Amino acid sequence: MMTQGYYTGISGIQANQYGLDVIADNLANTNTVGFRGSSTEFASLFSEKLVSSGSAPTYDEIGAGTRLQATTMNTQNGSLLNTDRFNDLAINGNGWFGVVSGQDRYFTRAGNFVLDEYQKTDGAANSSVGRLTTTEGMYVTGTMLNNFAYDSQYNYSAKSDVTDTGAFKITASLNTVPLTDANEQGPIELPTRLAYPTEPTTSTKFYGNLGTDVAERTMSANAISPSNDQNRIKLVFTQSAVQPDQGVSWDVVATASSNDGTVLYDTQYGTAVFNEGGGLESFSLPTINNDGAPVSVDLGSAFGGVISSAGPTISASSQSDGISGGTLNKYSINSDGIIVADFSNGKQSTIGRIAVYHFQNDQGLTRSGSTLFSQSDNSGNPMFWTDANGEAVTGTTISSGHLENSNVRMEVGLTDMIVMQRAYQANAKTVTTVDEMIQKALSMRK
Repeated sequence: MMTQGYYTGISGIQANQYGLDVIADNLANTNTVGFRGSSTEFASLFSEKLVSSGSAPTYDEIGAGTRLQATTMNTQNGSLLNTDRFNDLAINGNGWFGVVSGQDRYFTRAGNFVLDEYQKTDGAANSSVGRLTTTEGMYVTGTMLNNFAYDSQYNYSAKSDVTDTGAFKITASLNTVPLTDANEQGPIELPTRLAYPTEPTTSTKFYGNLGTDVAERTMSANAISPSNDQNRIKLVFTQSAVQPDQGVSWDVVATASSNDGTVLYDTQYGTAVFNEGGGLESFSLPTINNDGAPVSVDLGSAFGGVISSAGPTISASSQSDGISGGTLNKYSINSDGIIVADFSNGKQSTIGRIAVYHFQNDQGLTRSGSTLFSQSDNSGNPMFWTDANGEAVTGTTISSGHLENSNVRMEVGLTDMIVMQRAYQANAKTVTTVDEMIQKALSMRK
C-alpha cells in the first residue's frame, strides 16, 4: 500500500503540473488580442476496494490518485481597446468571426484585421480590391452584395475635363445587407476605387410669384449633366403681346447652359397662362437638353408652384432631381457588421456584411492556435441566430475601431498559480514521505 501512495502522489504532481502549464499559458497571453483563457478540471482515478475478514465483511476504498479530465474555455468577454481603425473589430457578447485559409475554416474573437490588395480582374486597370484578412493572411468571411460592378470606361475623376478611367461603381444604392446561409459565406472584398455614379437631372420644378405689374421675370435652377457638371436651367418670363380677357399670359424662354453661362446647350420656347386669381391654367414647354440629358420643366398646377397674382412677389425657388457623382471617401462598419461606403457627394451605400457565427456548444470548439478554434462534433455546426421572422441576424453587436483584449484576469491567474503550486508541493511531499517509509520498511529486513 505504500507503493500505491507513491503513485498517487506522482499522479497529483503530474495533474498539478498540467494545471500550472495551463495557468502559465493564460498569463503569457494576458495581452493577446481575442485570447480565450482556459481552466483545468480534475477527476479522481479508480479506487481500490479492500475486503475485511469476519462474519460481516465491510468494504473500504482507497483512491488511486487524480488526473486532468479537461480544460474548459473561459467565455467571459475581454475588455475593449480603442484603436480608431475601422477594420479593427470586437464582438460585444456571444459569437465568433469566421476566417478561412484554403479549405480550412476557423473561428476567432481576435478582430485585429488588415486589408491586403490585389487586382480583382486580370488586365483591368484600377480593379483592385482590399480583402479583409487576419495578420496571418486568413480571409475574414461574410456576405457581399452584388450592387457594384467594375466599369473599365468609367471616369473616376471628379472633374469632367480629367480622364481617369477604370473603377467599380454602385449599381444600386442599398441600406441593408441580408445574411446568406452560414455555410455560404465568402471573403470580404472592398474595392479600393468605388464610385457613386452620376444621376443626371431629369426634371426641375419652379416656385414663386411672377406678379402682374412687370414685363419680365427670371428664374433659374441647378441641373446635373451626364458628365457630372453643375449646369443651369434658366426661365425668362415675358408678358405676351396678346393677353386673355381674364388672367395673364407669359411667353417663356428656357435655356440650358454651363453654370457660368459660357456654354449654351439648348433653348426652348413655351407659354404659361394664369387665371384671374393667379393660378396656373396651362403651361407648354418641350423638354430641354442639358448637355445630353433631357430635362422636363414643371411649374406645378393651380397655386402649387409658380403663380402670377397682384399680391406680394414671392422670391423664386426651384427643386431638381439628380445626384452628383462621388468617389469613395471611406468605409465604415456599423454595430450589425454592415459595411457602408461613404462618398464625396454625401451619399452612402451598403456593400457587404461581416458574419458572426454561433454554436450550440462553444465549449466543444477545438483550439487550433492561440486565438483560432475549429468546429467539432461537440460544438456542432456554425449557424446564424434568427429573429421572429426567421431572418438571420448578427445576434450581438460589433464595435468598429475597437479590439477585444484577452479575457485572462491576471489576479485570478496568480491566485490559481499559488493554489496549484501548494498542491504540487503537497503531492511532492507525499512522494518523499512514502519513499522514506519504503526505505524504512526495507531497512527492517536487515
